[in-house]
Amino acid sequence: MNAHGRAPALALIAAALVACEHAGTAPLVSTMQTPVASVARRFIVPESIPTYEGAGQVVHPDVVYTPPGVFAYPWHLVLTPYPFSMGQYENPSVYASADGVTWLVEPGVVNPVARPRPSGELLSDPALVYVPESHELWLYYRSYTADSDLVWVSRTSDAVHWSSPALVLATGSGQALSPSVVHRTTGEWLMWTVSGRCIGGGDTQVDVRTSADGVRWSAPQAATLDGLSPWHVFVRWVESLSAWLLVANVKTQQDGCQTTRLFVALSQDGLRWKHGHRPWLVAGRDSLGLFSSVVYRSAFAVVGDSIRFWYSGGSTQVSTYLCERGQSMCADSTLRWSGLGTEIRPTTDVVPPRFSWNP
Repeated sequence: MNAHGRAPALALIAAALVACEHAGTAPLVSTMQTPVASVARRFIVPESIPTYEGAGQVVHPDVVYTPPGVFAYPWHLVLTPYPFSMGQYENPSVYASADGVTWLVEPGVVNPVARPRPSGELLSDPALVYVPESHELWLYYRSYTADSDLVWVSRTSDAVHWSSPALVLATGSGQALSPSVVHRTTGEWLMWTVSGRCIGGGDTQVDVRTSADGVRWSAPQAATLDGLSPWHVFVRWVESLSAWLLVANVKTQQDGCQTTRLFVALSQDGLRWKHGHRPWLVAGRDSLGLFSSVVYRSAFAVVGDSIRFWYSGGSTQVSTYLCERGQSMCADSTLRWSGLGTEIRPTTDVVPPRFSWNP
């Protein structure tokens, strides 16, 4: 999409956000309804994010909206740069927005806001949480080595200056992937993580932990995801659906960790999840070609009776060059991670046709 085509598209999305009306709590229905017809069709818009190393290739978005006046900007986004899958750059970086559409590095912020310790570890998988009691943003993220997964938290009261990180969870390797943290009410915190490794497929598990303060966490409790093998997850409560909503890219034996399908699932208790038979997004099927090879961890925010999704993924970039021997041309392929793709859908879109909590 060229610059002239992108501006009207972004304006359409911004207008749709403003036009959304709050829906009352309603039971899940057995047929799909479309209360916001103007945004019901699939319409993914690319977003370019200015990353600190300059490549603009990003993964693992996480988004929060805060009430007006708490911070200079109501929308905040955290993600990690991942240029050509180079893990040393995958450090949490934070952006702000006035409308949830156009993102900037807020004055005073120096990305990345978290860096690995000088011990050979790498970082990944950030998550943002708004804590209304203290008017703070909390940033959770994972550090990992060959032997361990650690989850850290850093805090800010102005969305600019971040505290030194504190360790909140220590597990074995591959046991705390993609933390998704929700602060639902005072004294009620939940964290969903994935246990698994980037080998083969069909071998991962979602775990749920609870906390009274967001720092000390319970032992994990295994969740069931109706036959799926998730790789990275994002979870929020959706009031208008009276349910938890999860979005996850899933592994198969063929894909390994270059996942090609994204699913949404619903739950009443955060443990037992149900989903439709069709993926929400499939690699190679978005019209812009952002995710021609991989669909990765995605996030969403509820805006009135609509949901705004932020997708991440990548495409295979083939380069040609002269071989060292002779003058014949050689080809090599590299996974290029996209910028974000965003989309607005009615909340009822996530309810599969003929959905029922009971089998």
